[in-house]
Amino acid sequence: MKLALISLDGNGVYNLKYMPFLSELAEEGYFFEVESIFPTLTDLVHTTVMTGVEPRIHWVVENGYYDRLSGVRVKFYDYEVAFNPHKVIKAPLIQDLLRQRGIRVASVSGYTMPPFSNVDVRIFPPFFAGDELYRKHGRDWKKDVWVLNSALYLYEECKPDLLLVHFASIDGMQHEYGPESKGALKAVEIADSAVRTLWERLKDEYAFIIFADHGQEEVHTWVNLKEYLRNNGIEVLRVSSGGGVHVYLKNPEEREEAYQLLRRAPGVKAVFFREDLPYLDVPVSGDLIVSAKSGYWFCHHRECRGVKGISYWVKGMHGSLNERVKKVPLIIWGLDVKREETSLYDIAPTILEFFGVQKRGEMKGEPLI
Repeated sequence: MKLALISLDGNGVYNLKYMPFLSELAEEGYFFEVESIFPTLTDLVHTTVMTGVEPRIHWVVENGYYDRLSGVRVKFYDYEVAFNPHKVIKAPLIQDLLRQRGIRVASVSGYTMPPFSNVDVRIFPPFFAGDELYRKHGRDWKKDVWVLNSALYLYEECKPDLLLVHFASIDGMQHEYGPESKGALKAVEIADSAVRTLWERLKDEYAFIIFADHGQEEVHTWVNLKEYLRNNGIEVLRVSSGGGVHVYLKNPEEREEAYQLLRRAPGVKAVFFREDLPYLDVPVSGDLIVSAKSGYWFCHHRECRGVKGISYWVKGMHGSLNERVKKVPLIIWGLDVKREETSLYDIAPTILEFFGVQKRGEMKGEPLI
């Protein structure tokens, strides 16, 4: 028996009512509604799933991370990082451990996705030179059709022991048009159909683990926390972007004052000191970590001039602690699951157990089988 691990990026549990096949598979197998990991961001969650360890160990604390010593934001999707994931990821990936035992791994993803690298065979998505090309060709549902066809090719040609597949279009279309919009639901329909096609082709040889990294919620207002703090006399090196962000202060001794200011900032739901979240307590995390209220997101782009404004070009967002963003499905088919409760941390130990490889001691989760 072989195993397929499928990620449906941005597919919160609210989408299951529009996914007849995935709902049917959940009834046939095992279904868990689990909480994602705050900040609920693609790179942090996928790296956590593929290493089984907390962000304080693997160091991917957001979408990439900011190196305050060099003043450089480490971009997760750079060509060089995609081919050399351990330039960024500081912990072994499950495929590193499996390949040492001769277990063959293949992957395809809608993004360059460094946690899906270091495999025997990988199909990369196109690299787009500009944002305009990406918006036109990189985030709509047609990309998931390409991922499906690539996954089928990997199956037919390579027959890997572990097949990693990442569908990205639900996330992209929700950002563009909002969750449960007409555009987003087209991507949901295509993803459900793609999973059905994969399952029908592979079911006699493969078990399936299917998960999502986060959901999304509709947003109407952006907030520029860097500008807000600057207007109140606090200089900031960087604020990341999304519904849950890291705030890097120029003078960390001002963090108590910044904390009090941020609690009163527009659109802010919760503020944490780094040590309040031990799983994020690592030098590359911000001095403060902030979650947005429902309907808001934090922006540092050139479009975000001033403290807040109407989010006309982004309609959906994730990253926050809000329920709609945090609640994600985990579906297991073809395996005998021995637990009634689980988390995303359990995926890596479960995959290792499936292939008879002992989990590493620093992994937080436990095998489900």
